[in-house]
Amino acid sequence: MDHCISRRRLLRQLGAAGTIASLPGLSMAQSSGAPVRILVGFPPGGATDTVARILLDRLREALGGQTLIVENKPGAGGQIAAQLLKGAAPDGHTFMVSIDHTQVIIPLTMKTAGYDAVRDFTPVAGVAQYFNALAVNSGIGVNSVPELAAWLKAHPAQQNYGVPAPGSVPQFAGFILGKSMGIPINPIPYKGGAPLIADLLGAQVPMGFASLTELIEHHRSGKLRVLATTGSVRSKTAPEIPTFQELGFKGLDKNPWIGFFGPPGLPAAITERYSAAVRKALGDAEVREKLAKLGNEAAPASPAELARWVDDANAHWGAVIRESGFTPG
Repeated sequence: MDHCISRRRLLRQLGAAGTIASLPGLSMAQSSGAPVRILVGFPPGGATDTVARILLDRLREALGGQTLIVENKPGAGGQIAAQLLKGAAPDGHTFMVSIDHTQVIIPLTMKTAGYDAVRDFTPVAGVAQYFNALAVNSGIGVNSVPELAAWLKAHPAQQNYGVPAPGSVPQFAGFILGKSMGIPINPIPYKGGAPLIADLLGAQVPMGFASLTELIEHHRSGKLRVLATTGSVRSKTAPEIPTFQELGFKGLDKNPWIGFFGPPGLPAAITERYSAAVRKALGDAEVREKLAKLGNEAAPASPAELARWVDDANAHWGAVIRESGFTPG
């Protein structure tokens, strides 16, 4: 099924390449030096925006001095920016640095997302992967997932976990964990990671799922205890923390990711030019180091590989969301 989806996507791109390349002025537009917009669906200074700006510092060089401008279009978890990208002309002047929540989870959890994860974007390049993690307030005296299961059974009134947003991957990761432990833990949605962590630090909620990036400093200070992370291998940022997979929990090996996307119908030649440039930029040691400090691991992926990231996330989380009984809003 995945191969069929990827093949259809490739055929659409090739068809678009033949059609658009014949339009008057395309080659002139590509060489005109007109600014290229890089959409970011989150505010300046946020995690995704910071990654985009780190990448662009080297991407300009890889593209021979092309003018690249970050254009922040925050709101609705990146949905506004994604809708803009869907409607953009496929002329190589509009791209988007986006996360799996925007590209995949929103269309799975909303009736009116306004776009389809597969049909409405051109995968250009993978940028990075990062980790979600389960943390508890240190005051409850829990140091491992088995200890957490025992604590939850002994404290049924506190079988709750915080998540950064309703209908987010952390919410569904918690569903998988609760099912595996045989404990019906309940999600408490917040408006972002910051308020969730504030309540976690203040013991208003005993545990929470969030990005390892947001949790790691509190873990190192001893105020929170990160018990496990998603992924198939341990984070290089915190190699002492085990993955759920190695602890025997299935279905939590998928990491969140950041990708570089174009509008639908982007010609193959433009796709490959920008894909090669992104991958070259990610090969820079300074870029990789800056990403690592944010808890991201550079993951330079080809268009086909990024398409597989999308397809895999769609299939995996789609099944989990349906099983959880979550009702699209």
